[in-house]
Amino acid sequence: MSDAISRVLIKCPKLGVNVHTVYRMRASAFEALRGEFRFRCDRCGEIHSWKREDAWLEDGARLRTDAQGADARVRDATS
Repeated sequence: MSDAISRVLIKCPKLGVNVHTVYRMRASAFEALRGEFRFRCDRCGEIHSWKREDAWLEDGARLRTDAQGADARVRDATS
């Protein structure tokens, strides 16, 4: 199985909808993320900060909607 590059998503804290950050990465790189990241939300226009624990990876045509569950699925996919 290839380690595909996926978009990183978070839930917009203002609107409560899933949004794409400006980041794209492989699951292995996502799991190794440390620190806090920022981007301007294309839905509400505000700058949001996020950590890996707040985010998940887009999974092909299906979006992962549960950040905690996505962490578990990402680890399973890279084992």
